[in-house]
Amino acid sequence: MGNDMPGQACLGTSREGDQQCLVRDVNEATERLNAKLTIGTARRELRCECGDPACRANVAPTLAEYEDVRSYGSHFIVQINHENPETASVIRQNEFFAVVDVVAGDARYQALARNPRHAWVDAVIADDVTGHPSPAPERSPE
Repeated sequence: MGNDMPGQACLGTSREGDQQCLVRDVNEATERLNAKLTIGTARRELRCECGDPACRANVAPTLAEYEDVRSYGSHFIVQINHENPETASVIRQNEFFAVVDVVAGDARYQALARNPRHAWVDAVIADDVTGHPSPAPERSPE
């Protein structure tokens, strides 16, 4: 881990960090779908955000638990014992999942810089992963 991925726009990003951010984006999209479910419908499970591209484990937090994790740009939700002690530390866990805080310098910066819920992250699609409309482009004075 820690090798640069060819073709990445942000040089110096780690494969693990890139994977964590990609899965976080997928989980955000899944949560948008979960928010549209009718009462009594089972929520879709989320993917483990451990950073291992081979990991296919799922986690099933409640909406409140998930929102608590997403309130910190450097936090990820993982299966128990899926944390990488070289880059992250477990800040809490229950019998279903653990929440890790990415603490390694470059990995932490990457997690924060690519946090889709942070105001300074540019939205690239009209309905961004937060479910909020993207900011209108600035118009040049005519």
